[in-house]
Order: sequence, then structure tokens, then C-alpha cells
Amino acid sequence: MDACFYFLTHRCVFSSYSMETIKSKVRILEEHGIKTLLKSHNSNQQTGAFGQLPEYQIAYDLYVPNNDFELAKALI
Repeated sequence: MDACFYFLTHRCVFSSYSMETIKSKVRILEEHGIKTLLKSHNSNQQTGAFGQLPEYQIAYDLYVPNNDFELAKALI
């Protein structure tokens, strides 16, 4: 899938700074046949925060197809 167009076909169902938490959510969704898409971004660039704790520098957003959003939200 072209990364430029995922926002047209997917919705963010969960966000976290913890990769472990994201992995557990992905596992739940994939066990129920829901495909996931994970995007990460450096939160310092978006907030302009200096001296931020390292564990809060990378944010993870978990996306699912639009058709699966309601089920995914209920599952996690």
C-alpha cells in the first residue's frame, strides 16, 4: 500500500509511547483477523519539547482498515 494514501483507507484505533503495549494490541487484533498498520513518529519534532524523557520521544499509532474500526475499538 502506498504510504501516502493509508489515511484514506485506515483509521487510528490506538496510540502509545510503549512498543510493548502496541505489540499486545496488534496481537489481539490479528488473532481476530484484523490487519494492522503501524506508524511511528518522533514526538519532539511535533511538540518542540526539549529535555523530554527518551521513552516519550517515539510515539506509535496503530491503524486498522476503516471497515474494521468499530470491531477493533471494541476488542482493545
